[in-house]
Amino acid sequence: MKPSYLANLLKRYLDHDTTDSEAWTVDQWYEARDLPRPDLSPAEQAVAKARSWEQIHRRTRPQASSPLRTRPAVRWAAAAAVLLSLGLGAKHQGLFTLPTADTAAQPMPAVPSAGQLLISLEAGGNLTARNLEHHPLPLALADGSTVTLQPGSRLRYPPRFAPGRERLVELRGEAFFAVFHDASRRFRVLTPQLETTVLGTSFWVRAAPGHAEATVEVRTGAVRVSLRTASAVGAAVVVRPNQQVVYSPAVPVLRPVLVAQPALLRPQPLSFEERPVAEVLASLQAGYGVPIRYDGAALAGCTVTLRFGRETLFEKLDLLSRVLGASYERTDEAIVFRSTGCQSE
Repeated sequence: MKPSYLANLLKRYLDHDTTDSEAWTVDQWYEARDLPRPDLSPAEQAVAKARSWEQIHRRTRPQASSPLRTRPAVRWAAAAAVLLSLGLGAKHQGLFTLPTADTAAQPMPAVPSAGQLLISLEAGGNLTARNLEHHPLPLALADGSTVTLQPGSRLRYPPRFAPGRERLVELRGEAFFAVFHDASRRFRVLTPQLETTVLGTSFWVRAAPGHAEATVEVRTGAVRVSLRTASAVGAAVVVRPNQQVVYSPAVPVLRPVLVAQPALLRPQPLSFEERPVAEVLASLQAGYGVPIRYDGAALAGCTVTLRFGRETLFEKLDLLSRVLGASYERTDEAIVFRSTGCQSE
């Protein structure tokens, strides 16, 4: 390919402005030759790849009306590297910002465009992403995990996780983590108060700067949470879906409790026509991942006809309780459903 055509094609490839045929051409060209590496230090290459991937992630988020066309992240970084090697000023095209030779080892602030994270390089080689916007922003990590940083939050992380070693990040603020499963490498999130260890799951971590309290709330999977403070009391606890742990200096003990509004994790039947009450409770337990305890003998032979809609878990339990003349209560880790049995006709 002629250099001028290649330059134009690679620019449009990075801008996600190519046809499927042109994208295939770039992919085949990449496979067919060794890419020239630009004269960049490892730290400069890490920052370039991280910034390029961040913009790729934002540009390629799937839309509701069309499927996502994925391209390997390494090829995006390679295409950006070729643009640099051809002297095409990718640095000035808004793709990423590179440090100069005398500042590569220093914290490297950059002015982000609207709707972008501010990513800076630290002296030790790690990156720090800051959300200076007023809405959440996504961050794609090198292992395939994603982090949604809330406004005012920041995450410290390596450009690439070393093979065979644990994946470690540090959070100040609030973020939602969707961790790529890798049983050989634990994923750990550190805040000043808590340490959260996972293998592959999704969860919230809230540790606002200047506040002593911290919260870990699990959406899917399970995590192990332990204290990092000098006043740590007790062992680590396992937190499961729709549970959370809240740390406070006043009560430095970790205990899993139900979240205020459990999220529906798996769709379940909405209509029940003369079905056993135990079946309805089992469906709610499976859908929300919340243990529901009841007296099987008291409910034996009891059936119910009802239809659920978009109600929350507790609104559904309220409806079921009214139909049966029953009641329920929340404990730290479960729901206890109580009934005196079926009403006589």
